[in-house]
Amino acid sequence: MRIAHPRTSAALLLAGLLALSGCSNDPGPEQLKKAEDRYQELINQNLPSQDPAWSEVAAQFEAVPKESKARPEAEKRLAALKAAQEKLPPRPLARPGATGQGASEVEAKRAACESLAKKMGESRSDATRNLLRKALETCQTDLVQLEANSHPPGEEVHPPGEAAH
Repeated sequence: MRIAHPRTSAALLLAGLLALSGCSNDPGPEQLKKAEDRYQELINQNLPSQDPAWSEVAAQFEAVPKESKARPEAEKRLAALKAAQEKLPPRPLARPGATGQGASEVEAKRAACESLAKKMGESRSDATRNLLRKALETCQTDLVQLEANSHPPGEEVHPPGEAAH
């Protein structure tokens, strides 16, 4: 019996290893595809980010093996899902205003509302907080009216038939 040349044996061994490495057993890409398909379904259904169906999708992305080549993409989707599910910060009670020379009536009212909101946040008793809350609500209502009726310089409203000077 004759043994093949060492070069031929090495070449055959290398070809075999290359063929085997091409047949990867990485289930990650397939799992990622299933998760992305479900992700897209939920997007198309316009489901809110708090819907329990999103937890199922997150679990599918989590199931992609850590060592899979598809894991980085699964991580990106997971991060996006988590960001979408975070609660929005509460809306502020007031926006900063301006006071002093040159401040418009709107800016002065905005500053007054801001001051009331700060005082409300610092108050220690419910009675004081409730009193300030009512004052703040009145202030905000007045501010909305002022903003609705104010116009930037040069955009003043003139009654019909009266020309601008």
